[in-house]
Amino acid sequence: MRANSTGKLRVLGVDDVRETNELKFLHLIRDRQPISRADLAKATGLRAGTVSVIVNRLLKAGIIYEGEEAPSSGGRPATYLQVNAEKAYVVGISIGVHQTTYAVSDFNGRIFHQRTLNTESDAQQFLQRLGQNIADHIQTNFHRERMAAVAVSVPGLIERTEGKVVVSPNLGWTDVPITSILEAELGLPVHIENDANAAALSELWYGPMEIWSAHTVLFILVVEGIGTGLIVNGEVYAGSRLGVGGFGHLPIDPTGPRCSCGNVGCWEALASDAATLERFRRSCPENAGKVHSIHDLLALAQAGNACARRELLTTASQIGRVIRGLAHGIAPDAIVIGGQIAKAWPLIEPALKQEMHSKYFVNGISLPTLRPASVEHPSLFGAIPVALRSVLQRRRSVQKA
Repeated sequence: MRANSTGKLRVLGVDDVRETNELKFLHLIRDRQPISRADLAKATGLRAGTVSVIVNRLLKAGIIYEGEEAPSSGGRPATYLQVNAEKAYVVGISIGVHQTTYAVSDFNGRIFHQRTLNTESDAQQFLQRLGQNIADHIQTNFHRERMAAVAVSVPGLIERTEGKVVVSPNLGWTDVPITSILEAELGLPVHIENDANAAALSELWYGPMEIWSAHTVLFILVVEGIGTGLIVNGEVYAGSRLGVGGFGHLPIDPTGPRCSCGNVGCWEALASDAATLERFRRSCPENAGKVHSIHDLLALAQAGNACARRELLTTASQIGRVIRGLAHGIAPDAIVIGGQIAKAWPLIEPALKQEMHSKYFVNGISLPTLRPASVEHPSLFGAIPVALRSVLQRRRSVQKA
């Protein structure tokens, strides 16, 4: 399902299936290039005729190209396919509560440049400064005509049609027209996506090919808040035009701490990075001055600090307890955990798995696989394919016209 411009859900149509197949092929070719059509058919399980149709569309658009010939087995030699990395460049932006990072990528998804700035509370002023910074970098280091699109991942409730943040309690932003502000500075089409949805898309683009064969993948993004992204049949489920609010604000503990949404005891208030740090500072005041970020806490835990390890394990248990409930309802094939806490995977994995015990989880049938995200900054790397897929969508619009 996908939302249309009115905000109502509609069944995925032919164009959506084409887009998903094209993204899958691009990921596969990028991952295994050079690759032949026959190997594409084996890898995807699609018929040779279907593979040829998709490949020919991508060739006609100049998104991939035919390179050297593959070894002949007696008949006409096949040609290897590769992604045309120079087809277009895109900019991915990840807006975080404390820091914002942007990156320039080619069509292969290869990052050329990455820069981080401090996020400011004055959204208008900050976005203008960010746009000017990116524009200056593009003008100095890239051919302007190669730049095709910009995508922004941002925490909170977004309105995709108008390109704005409706509300982001963690950022303190309300009704911020991100698209119009950045388009005015950059002169490029700008697209926005919720950070957890973008993070889920990063798994499709940068993760293992097995993700494409999974029917449902649940992505848990643990940052200043907690966001969730859902992939169904290779498509990020976006919900209505306002996007999926995610499960971060599930009420867990009626006596728990106050959450940014205004309620108490939400999952986010118990297991986000901010919640973990606050709990550590209360329980270990003697070490509070050493820890200013979740990165510092991870380093302290890896150095053997018992208090830091205990609080990370407490967070892992809180995460595991809720994903057990989500897994009962959604029945995902795989659950992926992203964010800084995933760096402590050897420590937190046992605690996560301990919480996943249930008679309804049958190994090999209904028990989802559990693993860390494939990239360190999933909301940034997820913005790259959001921008790339906008190039595919724009190409189809031109062809229809």
